[in-house]
Amino acid sequence: MQIGSAITAFKQSTSRLMFLATCAVLSNAAFAIEAGQYYYFISDKCEAKGPQTPEERGAVTADVMLFEVVPAGISDYYVNMNTSALVNYAEAGQEYLSSLESEQAYTAGKTPSKDSLRKDGNAIQHDFMLQREAIDLKTLINALNGFSQLQSDKGYFFKKIVGLSNPKAKFKAITRVRLSDMGYENRMKLTSYTSDYFMLDEQGKAPDTPFITVDHGAALRNSLHDTNSPYAIFTQNSVCGEKWELGN
Repeated sequence: MQIGSAITAFKQSTSRLMFLATCAVLSNAAFAIEAGQYYYFISDKCEAKGPQTPEERGAVTADVMLFEVVPAGISDYYVNMNTSALVNYAEAGQEYLSSLESEQAYTAGKTPSKDSLRKDGNAIQHDFMLQREAIDLKTLINALNGFSQLQSDKGYFFKKIVGLSNPKAKFKAITRVRLSDMGYENRMKLTSYTSDYFMLDEQGKAPDTPFITVDHGAALRNSLHDTNSPYAIFTQNSVCGEKWELGN
């Protein structure tokens, strides 16, 4: 009887472990990203808008690769942004942003999103931390000089820097990307692509509000359509990328 009980207990334990393993696999699958290159297409929160035939769609849609998702292990990924699509940035700024992608941390999670199209009210968020480090004022100025050649942006950066009372200030630099799975196959929304700079106090602590925020996502979106285009309205807050596949 004792042997039989032990065998029964072992079977139950094994069954439970298999169940937990299956749940883990299903959980990971829910958060998986479809690796590949994602090109811009006209959409509203990844729901296709505008002309749908290949000919009409190609005539009004900018042929721009937004980002590439690259596998980096069993369940890890890298994101490579198409910094050359930041046409108003200097080459040095584009190269600097690309260099931040060499060491990045990826996290996947499920968080509430009012913009989600999923039945449970959640979008699956894929977050990539491209930079998290302390930098000095000179490094910040060099980065800002490359980020935009538009006078309005340069004027904003200049006013913020000139207003500094401490020329030896240090900053916590955070550059990150968020991709959102809205429930459409082979599509991913570029929700945010920003660099935030928090001025550190004497104790090395950062406030909640950034000293300067640079919205690279907005810079990328603004170049996709002319301001008078009827499709520009769909790029005001975010853009969606569709995975390129052979034959598309």
